[in-house]
Amino acid sequence: MKTAVYVDNLSLEEVRERWRRALEGAGCLTPAAETVAVAQALGRITAAPLFARRSSPFYNAAAMDGIAVRFQDTAGASERRPLRLPAGRYQRVNTGNALPAGYDAVVMIEDVHFPGDGSAEIIHPVPPWQHVRAIGEDIVATELILPQGHVIRPIDQGALLAAGVLEAAVVRPPEVAIIPTGSELIAPETEPAPGNIIEFNSHILAGEVAAWGGRPDRCPPVADDPDALRAGIGAAVAGHDLVIVNAGASVGTRDYTAAVLSDLGEVVVRGVNIKPGKPVILALVDGTPVIGLPGYPVSAVLTARLFVRPLLYAMQGIETPAVPTAAGIMARPVASKIGVEEYVRVKLGVVGGKTMITPV
Repeated sequence: MKTAVYVDNLSLEEVRERWRRALEGAGCLTPAAETVAVAQALGRITAAPLFARRSSPFYNAAAMDGIAVRFQDTAGASERRPLRLPAGRYQRVNTGNALPAGYDAVVMIEDVHFPGDGSAEIIHPVPPWQHVRAIGEDIVATELILPQGHVIRPIDQGALLAAGVLEAAVVRPPEVAIIPTGSELIAPETEPAPGNIIEFNSHILAGEVAAWGGRPDRCPPVADDPDALRAGIGAAVAGHDLVIVNAGASVGTRDYTAAVLSDLGEVVVRGVNIKPGKPVILALVDGTPVIGLPGYPVSAVLTARLFVRPLLYAMQGIETPAVPTAAGIMARPVASKIGVEEYVRVKLGVVGGKTMITPV
């Protein structure tokens, strides 16, 4: 099997636009939903709006410990002329109790004197619904509680449960297969021999995928063999929403990823005009996006952040969070090839109150 040179030498923006159109055409950007118990939904993203099934509170409730009264019965009460309510004209209530039928206000216990003859003495009149939590004060039945695309917080869980919502449709995290490739790869616990490379990229990529909301599935390394790679990608595509193939994306004699993906599906982009990370491959196999990343760790991480990260957020129906930035003074000039978008690793330090940026 022959490998081809880079087919594309597009700018990053051109590649992103071409990739977006291909993903939309394949229906890859529609979030998949699943239903979970609200009690288990912390941190999940709502796949549809959630509406209250009942009001909260769903009854008129006492908001204070005290006595329930009819507000008109308290007219005329004052410190100079305390008003006595005989037994039967008031009822004792505690915070959270349902307001007894026929009563429409609460006098808190600190403002009530009990002479001992069954009556209750008050020194202030009260307005209607004083210290009463009316039906629907917090939430009204049919009210929108959470919109679509909202990350569920602990307080949201409380509101949903109070409103009688026990289950929620949430976005299913994208299932992401990570396939490391290379006959020279060995497991970290294996004693290396000259020429061996310890496989750790898949651990880094899996951590990044999890941080971006996906469910990573690290696959065993695949040797530099087209048939083995074809079988590995085919199996991964069948059970995942996104497949990442790490290494084999360049033009070396044992780099088969582009050719295999061309056989299995459509290579949308091969090669992007950035440094590092030029050998990126963006493909579709049976409607599933497959991204071929370079094997060099820095290139793999950078290109994952440029292409995998926004795709995973799009698959969840949410905006990609902005990347934190910092401004400073370059410690020395950096030359860059004309026409290439270059990413340079740097160290930041504060010197004399100024942020200095030193290229690594």
